[in-house]
Amino acid sequence: MNRLFVMVFGLMLSLVALAQTPEAPVRWQVTVRMTSATEGTAVFKARLQPGWHLYGMQLPQGGPKPTVIDLAASKGVKFTSPLKPDRKPLTVHDKMFGIDLNWWDSDIVIRRKFTVTDPSDARIAGKITYMGCNDQTCSPPSDFKFDKPVPKKS
Repeated sequence: MNRLFVMVFGLMLSLVALAQTPEAPVRWQVTVRMTSATEGTAVFKARLQPGWHLYGMQLPQGGPKPTVIDLAASKGVKFTSPLKPDRKPLTVHDKMFGIDLNWWDSDIVIRRKFTVTDPSDARIAGKITYMGCNDQTCSPPSDFKFDKPVPKKS
């Protein structure tokens, strides 16, 4: 009987702890869209919790970590454009670091075009390293890994 009580109590504590875990301040979604039989676009969408911001891809030394989209693990594709955000980040003087930083304060979509070079094993793969912050705290640098097959356009 004691064992059952301890197990039930432990389970209840676990559920309470899970219920109080805050949602991640930044969540990523990666999709691959074909625009022709051999050309496509990799789409990286960051969803930000209200009050949070995501650092830009170009930051000065001495500050936080920039957002980096590393596509080196991709196969069977050749990238034909740079990474292109759907809008420019805001530039803000950060009192904590004492420098001007850039960031997005709401959802952002970043795209990169590619050409398929080997349709038998074409994949968009890699990781996104990023930091999310609000007015009081920053999340530590995090990695979001992804591996998406390139769909065949019919």
